[in-house]
Amino acid sequence: VYSYKGKYLVRDGDRNRPLAPRHLRRLMMERGTVSFEALVPDGARLDDIAWEKVEQYLATLEGLSATNREEALLQRGCLTRGDDILRPTYAGLLLFGCEPQRWVPTCKILAVRYPGRTMDDSFIREEILGTLPEQIRRAEAFVVSNMRRGVRLQALERAEETEYPTEVVREAIVNAIAHRSYQVRGNEIRVLMFSDRIEFYSPGRLPGHVTVENLVDERFSRNECIVQVLSDMGFIERLGYGIDRMIRHMAEAKLPPPSFKETAAGFQVSLRGPGTALITQDVSAKLWQHLGLSKRQEIAMAHLIEKERITNREYHELCPDVSAETIRRDLVDLVRKNLLLKISDKRDTYYILK
Repeated sequence: VYSYKGKYLVRDGDRNRPLAPRHLRRLMMERGTVSFEALVPDGARLDDIAWEKVEQYLATLEGLSATNREEALLQRGCLTRGDDILRPTYAGLLLFGCEPQRWVPTCKILAVRYPGRTMDDSFIREEILGTLPEQIRRAEAFVVSNMRRGVRLQALERAEETEYPTEVVREAIVNAIAHRSYQVRGNEIRVLMFSDRIEFYSPGRLPGHVTVENLVDERFSRNECIVQVLSDMGFIERLGYGIDRMIRHMAEAKLPPPSFKETAAGFQVSLRGPGTALITQDVSAKLWQHLGLSKRQEIAMAHLIEKERITNREYHELCPDVSAETIRRDLVDLVRKNLLLKISDKRDTYYILK
């Protein structure tokens, strides 16, 4: 794109074509010249702010010179003043709004847990709505509750390990929320969990001068107001993405570093997990002794380590001398002990290691 005598031109074959206003606005936002979060949506009023959430935020904030809550939000870019009228910006509505999705329908997170390495008809799904801080907490809770947990014996102690470091999961979710492009419509943040990885997809390509090659060292915030408030709340460090921290925590957990990919319309972070190595065959015999499992349940867990899933029928084939009701109770008990995850679809119900 070239600027010439007040016009913005783009090359189209052998001609110079003026850039349409819609495309020019998008270009300016991508380059950081215009900020979407600072705009005011048509019809937005102060009543659209949930002021009790603002009060909770301000109660933990120190060093702000504002004399009242409106002035505080003005300083943070969550309100703007025009013709002596205060109105909420997109940032204010997304952070503190009564109905954030009314103004940005795609401001949500789609979280899905698949049992295998690919997308399947069987899955656990949650659509996460609410303000941005609420989405961060709920998305982290979804991932943590659906992560598998391994148990390693250290001396005579039983030590639990999560599939992924929780610090890395939190950082990936916060980055997706804080740095996504909210003017991109028709797409939401996606958190997809598979048996060997988690993918975090955020709408909008990398902003400003940041590229996949330099994102560890370079900083450019598309949503400065949102980042500042999330920093105030303790979700994010104001000075950086935290990519270096993600890499360090993954290395400490003896996992591959995160991978980063820019797509045609977004950005994706992938975390590779330990797969079936989280609970290994060589420790399984000792492991079950410390979990208080029955011999039947030990057989079921050994089958799961090898095959990655088990159905009621398969369990009954392994233990043909017990009733179907006993099989059902055994599996329910393993779910209650947080060892298995129940997956249901129209065709069948089966269990996988959690």
